[in-house]
Amino acid sequence: MNFVKRNVKRVAIDAAGYLLIVAALLTGWLPGPGGIPLALAGLGLLSINNKWAKDLRDWLLRNSSRLADILFPNVAWIEWGYDIIVVLLLILTGVMEARHAAVWQMTLGVLAFLIALLIALMNRDRLKRIRNR
Repeated sequence: MNFVKRNVKRVAIDAAGYLLIVAALLTGWLPGPGGIPLALAGLGLLSINNKWAKDLRDWLLRNSSRLADILFPNVAWIEWGYDIIVVLLLILTGVMEARHAAVWQMTLGVLAFLIALLIALMNRDRLKRIRNR
């Protein structure tokens, strides 16, 4: 009986992990933090019982800061370029939300706002400065 209980628990945890990853793929295009947190949660559940998922999770944790350093280097013209992109995305957000003619336009406006917020926080180490305060 213990063998059955342990395997049912393992299958349930793996099924929940795969379901979360599928949900991440289905909701990733929607505005808001749907895709990435769901994928990470699914990977976390899968890493309980699967070595490949644990190795992938550990690799992502080790190398995620390098990705931010590659995307947001401390080069003045790149930092200014990102700031210009943020301003343009915020203008696009304002135009889309002011017109609100169709649902897809409002969705695009919200998505542009979230992307602008992410770029603004990651550029010039603003997120690190906010965390230090």
